Amino acid sequence: MDLEYLRRPEAFETSQLRVPSGMNAHPPETFMPFAQRTVPPMMTGHYLLRRPDGLEKRTWITVSPAVDWLTSVYKEHPPMGRPDGKQGYAPLEWYQERAHSSLLHGTDVVWSHYLNDRRFMSTAVICCPSLPFHPRITCPLS
Repeated sequence: MDLEYLRRPEAFETSQLRVPSGMNAHPPETFMPFAQRTVPPMMTGHYLLRRPDGLEKRTWITVSPAVDWLTSVYKEHPPMGRPDGKQGYAPLEWYQERAHSSLLHGTDVVWSHYLNDRRFMSTAVICCPSLPFHPRITCPLS
């Protein structure tokens, strides 16, 4: 399963939206069901509670297509450059190697960085089932 999140950083100030039972404040998403919110959850396994349209097409049984998807999103939304022209983030190959290894071992992968226009990009691939924290949340292809 994957999710892609692109928004201004102020959205992370709404931490009550990032947990399933958070109904304490009044941002626009406050009264939406957790499954319909767009703010990334605090625990990656809670992404499995969300079922956006087209999810079946972005649910993989093997690791390589998931890493390919992460790579395509990264290339579509590259990280912000440093003012001095030096690289501000690890090379893409570093992220790809770690994502491949993590997913093979059943660990979720989240790539996050700022874009040149100061928006924050967060992309996640979630392993399913999400052990050990969320074993009762069903997988999208279940």
